[in-house]
Amino acid sequence: MAEPLLAMPPDGWTVDDLDALPESHRRYQLTDGALSVSPSPSSLHQAVAMRLGVRLEDAAPEPYVVTQAVEIRFGRQLTRIPDLLVVRSEQPERHWFAPAEVIVAIEIESPGSHIEDRATKPALYAQYGIPHYWRIELDPPLVTTYEVGQGDRYRIVGTGERLTVAEPFEVDLALADVLPRWAS
Repeated sequence: MAEPLLAMPPDGWTVDDLDALPESHRRYQLTDGALSVSPSPSSLHQAVAMRLGVRLEDAAPEPYVVTQAVEIRFGRQLTRIPDLLVVRSEQPERHWFAPAEVIVAIEIESPGSHIEDRATKPALYAQYGIPHYWRIELDPPLVTTYEVGQGDRYRIVGTGERLTVAEPFEVDLALADVLPRWAS
């Protein structure tokens, strides 16, 4: 059965409108009040996110918290949902975070998300001061790490088959180690 179309509010969508929607496997994001809806990610995408999240949680010292697919609210009509986040927050149980609470935003590329993950999201994350951005490709496994450089832009600090960073905490792992057995 098809889901009903959602009527756009007269002044555009807001985070209050998103909060009023029922829980869903879809990802609802806002850009200047326009609603974009993404289907739930593939099993491979989710397995890598889960396995990477566990490894990062093991490596992250207090007060960092690792979470998966939680909204960043840049404003009332602007949101994004990274695949994984490392945050520092007094309320880590919330269903959204302010950009100032996000230390690392991590995106795992999916078919159809290349422009968003390579251009739109990093530009937005850097503009709002999120210190680190990591982008993971699955075919073949490759990670590119970024940190805020000059102005409000990221600069690449590493690319390869290993996630190796010293900031915001030390991580050194092969992407092959977070692939599920059936994908190796």
